[in-house]
Amino acid sequence: TMMPPPPDPPPPPPHRAAHAGAFGDRAGDVAVQDTNDEACASKLSCANAGYIVDEWARHFVKPGPMGRVKKYPPIINRGYYTRVATMRNIIECFLRECVLPGDARDGVLSRITRRQIVQIGAGFDTTYFRLRQKAAAPLTYLEVDYAEVVDKKARVINAKPELAGQMMVGRRGVYPCELISEDGDIPPGRGYNPGGESPSHSYRDDGGYRLVAADLRDVNSLNDAVAEHLDPEVPTLIVSECCLAYLERDEAEAVARWCAKVTSACEASAFVLYDPIDPADAFGRQMAMNVAARGSPLRGILAGTEEQADRMRRCGFRGAGCVDMNETWDYLTRRDASDVARVVRLEMFDEIEEWRLIQAHYCVAWGVNQLDGGDALLDAIKLK
Repeated sequence: TMMPPPPDPPPPPPHRAAHAGAFGDRAGDVAVQDTNDEACASKLSCANAGYIVDEWARHFVKPGPMGRVKKYPPIINRGYYTRVATMRNIIECFLRECVLPGDARDGVLSRITRRQIVQIGAGFDTTYFRLRQKAAAPLTYLEVDYAEVVDKKARVINAKPELAGQMMVGRRGVYPCELISEDGDIPPGRGYNPGGESPSHSYRDDGGYRLVAADLRDVNSLNDAVAEHLDPEVPTLIVSECCLAYLERDEAEAVARWCAKVTSACEASAFVLYDPIDPADAFGRQMAMNVAARGSPLRGILAGTEEQADRMRRCGFRGAGCVDMNETWDYLTRRDASDVARVVRLEMFDEIEEWRLIQAHYCVAWGVNQLDGGDALLDAIKLK
């Protein structure tokens, strides 16, 4: 008998590359930005179905007719859960479980306050709010995306008391970084959300939250936007979710090299990405066509997990690895079997083969450096 056609791939994956379209390709940039809205809807569907807890996603989703929000099928919800749970585990391990030589020996909190996280292509991600609620926000949490997305996120934060008043540090909300004087003080007379939008599309709160715009196609632009906000020696985790695959391959490689270079003096550093892979088989070709039809082609998609790990090493990371999302599901089952068992019971699900096919076309890759030559950080975050 003939093999059945592969199932349609899921909608374009959540989180996109900041400024991923070709230079001057306004339509391409807008198409990539539009996937941010789909990402928010996917996350809210996953949360509403009970897979994850995210009480902030609703603030970033525009309701449809009659106030309804989109509900995705179980195969999408389960795949989204796998990604979110995996990335949350990596962040938790970086903040709490990784003990480095420079860490004080007086507990987890002291480790958290000497860590920093950079999220490339952050969109309307809510990870920072979750960490704040858990009293686990690092020294610096910096998000990078399109200028339009950055400005809109700042407006949403400042319009929602649950975000501006409870999740931000200090004066309620975020404000333009330009309002900080050379001595680090805020000019007198500036109130809540002073000055409106930032001319440089960069925002901050009174703590360690930063929200900045950069063009990933130009690593000098990226460095100018990000480097000034980072401590060059503090352990650093850089995260990218469905981002580099939208860039040209040489542009994506330049970003990976920048990640290694900008953290080269850090006691320890890691770059972790989640991306689609394997566009060569029937499913992969259909996935790539579906995404291209929406105006945001996967220009930099790699062939598989080995190529992802090889790129990490080539770009300057001593330790590197990559697993597809079927392997991350197995990792989650070992690490938190009770939560996986809970998820399996949430919805009727009989699309196991299709789901595993989809999962095989997404991966998590990591590159790690540690100045003392040790493997504490690599051992903490690798999905083995």
